[in-house]
Amino acid sequence: MTAESLPELLPVDPLPATDELVDGAVTVAYVHSNEVAYSWHHSLIELLGHDIASDGRLMRGGWIGIRCGTDGLPQSRNKAVKIFLDERDAEWLFWIDTDMGFEPDIIDRLVEAADPVKRPIVGALCFSNREDRADGLGGWRTRPTPTIFDWVKLDNEQMGFTIRWGYPGNTLVRCAGTGAAAVLVHRSVFVRMQEQYGPVWYDRVPNTSTGQLVSEDLSFCLRAGAMNIPVHVHTGVPTSHFKPIWLAETDYLRQMVPPPATGRTAIIVPAMRTTNVSRFMASARASSGLVSVYAVAGPREDVQAELWAQAGAQVLRGPGLTFAERMNFGYRNTDEPWIFVTGDDVRFRTGWLDQAQAVAGDRYDVVGTNDLGNPRVMAGEHATHLLVRRRYIDQIGASWDGPKILAHEGYRHMFVDDEIVQAAKDRDVWAMAIDSQVEHLHPAWGKGESDDIYAVGQESFDSDRDIYLMRVKANHAS
Repeated sequence: MTAESLPELLPVDPLPATDELVDGAVTVAYVHSNEVAYSWHHSLIELLGHDIASDGRLMRGGWIGIRCGTDGLPQSRNKAVKIFLDERDAEWLFWIDTDMGFEPDIIDRLVEAADPVKRPIVGALCFSNREDRADGLGGWRTRPTPTIFDWVKLDNEQMGFTIRWGYPGNTLVRCAGTGAAAVLVHRSVFVRMQEQYGPVWYDRVPNTSTGQLVSEDLSFCLRAGAMNIPVHVHTGVPTSHFKPIWLAETDYLRQMVPPPATGRTAIIVPAMRTTNVSRFMASARASSGLVSVYAVAGPREDVQAELWAQAGAQVLRGPGLTFAERMNFGYRNTDEPWIFVTGDDVRFRTGWLDQAQAVAGDRYDVVGTNDLGNPRVMAGEHATHLLVRRRYIDQIGASWDGPKILAHEGYRHMFVDDEIVQAAKDRDVWAMAIDSQVEHLHPAWGKGESDDIYAVGQESFDSDRDIYLMRVKANHAS
C-alpha cells in the first residue's frame, strides 16, 4: 500500500449504518498509568472548556479512562472499545494518549474532516521519538518521526510499514496506517471489525513476511486495510508528544544559526561513477552559492566526463587514477580559498558550508563534516569528507608530504582522510563541525548499493592501512 495505490482501497460497500446514536457525539478514550503529562492535563481542560462553549460533543459522549496494568496496552485499548460499544451511544471515539498536547478544537477539526463512510478513521499530525543509535555515553541519539505510514515492499523484499517522510502540510492525506496517540474512529469501524475478527481490535498481529509483531495501533490499521476501511491523517491538526531525550552538543549546535559562509569553495570529486551525478550536483547546487564542483576524470573516463559536464560540473582531465591523485590534481587546477574533499556518493544537507566555515573561523585549517554513518565521525573523532584551507596546503601541506600536497599518493584508495585528519590534529589545526552534514550514502550504512569502486577500496584496505601505520610511526618518532 503505497501512496499511489491507496485510492484502490476505497470501500466497495458502504460501512453499515448505526441506529440510536447521539449524532456527532464523541467519546474521549485514553489509557493511563499513575502519572500523566501536564501538557495533556492542560489540553484536556482547555478541550472541555471549548466543548462546553460550542457543540458539546464531549459532554454528550463522555470519556473512558483505562488504567494500563498487567494486561498491557493492547488489552487496555480493547477494554475501552468494549465499554464504548456496550455502554456509550456516541458516534465517534477519540483516542488521545496521556503524553500528548493538543489544541482545544482538535475534536471539532477532526470531525469536520472525517466522514462515516469515506473517512471513518482520521488521525491528527503526531510524531514519535525514534532512538536511532547509541550516543556512546549511555544514551541514544533520537529524532522525531511522523506517524504516517505506508505498507510497502522493503529492501529485503518483505512487506512492512515505512514512514512517509514527505507529507504535505495542512492537508488530509490517505495512508496505510497511523498511531493511536490522537485519532478519531467512527463507531461502525469497531462494529465491522468485531464481526470480522472478534473483540480483538488492538491485539498485535505478526507481520507475515518477517514474523515480528506489529504494534497495537498499526495492527488495528492492518485490520482496517484488510477490510477496505480507509485511514487518513490531517496534517493541519497539530499535536505535541512529551518524550524524554538525551541532550548533547549536537543538539546545541543544531539550534544555533551560524553566520553565512563567505569563502568560495572548490568541491573536488572523482568522476568515477555515472549513477550519482544528478543527485550529487542537485544537492551541491542547492546547498550554497559559494561552491564550484570540479569533477576530476581519468584518461579513459570520457563517458563520466561528459555526464558531469552536462550536469554543470567543471571537468578536469587528469592523468591520475587513484583518489589521492585526483585530489591533488584538483587542488593544483583550482584557486578557491577552500577545498572540499569528497567522493561522489554524498548528499549535501542545507547549511553544511555555513556550519563548517563558522567552526573553522580563522583558527582551524581542516574541518570535518558529519557523514551521518561512520561511528567515529558521528562521535567527532574523525571525518571522511573534509573542508581544507588552501593556504594551509600551500604553506604546510595537508598530508605529511610537505607544502603544496593535499593527499599522499602512496595510498591506493583508503586512509587518505585518516592521514589528513591526523596531520591536522598533530598541528592543532583540526576541528569537527558536527552539524555540517554531508551524508555518506555508503552501502556500509545501508544507504547505497555495492559496486566495483567500493570493491577496489575494500581490496586495498589492508595494504593502505599498513602504509598509514608506517607513516604514523615515522611522523611521530621522537
